Amino acid sequence: MPAKSLSFTALFFSLLAVTAAPAPAPTLGDKVAAYCKKQLGEKVGGGECAHLAVEALKAVDAHHREKDSPNDGDYVWGNLVVVFDKSPKPAAAHGKLTDLRPGDIIQYRDTKWSGPNRAGKGTYTATAAHHTSVVQAVENNGKMIKIYQQNSSGKRFVTEGVLYIDDLKEGWIRVYRPTATK
Repeated sequence: MPAKSLSFTALFFSLLAVTAAPAPAPTLGDKVAAYCKKQLGEKVGGGECAHLAVEALKAVDAHHREKDSPNDGDYVWGNLVVVFDKSPKPAAAHGKLTDLRPGDIIQYRDTKWSGPNRAGKGTYTATAAHHTSVVQAVENNGKMIKIYQQNSSGKRFVTEGVLYIDDLKEGWIRVYRPTATK
């Protein structure tokens, strides 16, 4: 009888060890996305789109701006992950949309979006001459990107939005992965 008890006890504790394994530590990007989620409905900084990214990166001890590229005013937020360009003279493709992760920062330049209105009938058109947002989630093999943003559609507080990458008709987006300051 004691042998059975010992076997059961050993099995119990080995199962407990397997189920009690700690969850992986959140990445820097996970922390950026969590900061943005916590700010939903709130005005961050002065309410400009870039203020959300700057304050999120500061909050997680990440670099919050680097030298503009490719031109002045084209903010760089870390390591370049993806370039998706529909400009008349597009930049070389870089990365894949499936490489995007929560907390990555999207920089827009001269974008025009149009496509079917997924919330109802008809179509939509949207533009962003210069904008910054943060990736919340990526779905449908990178075709749909859920974002956190501020100063969009006249709303100077943090909101959620969705980008359908096939709807980008003009301009470019560059996506950056935050980097730690240490």
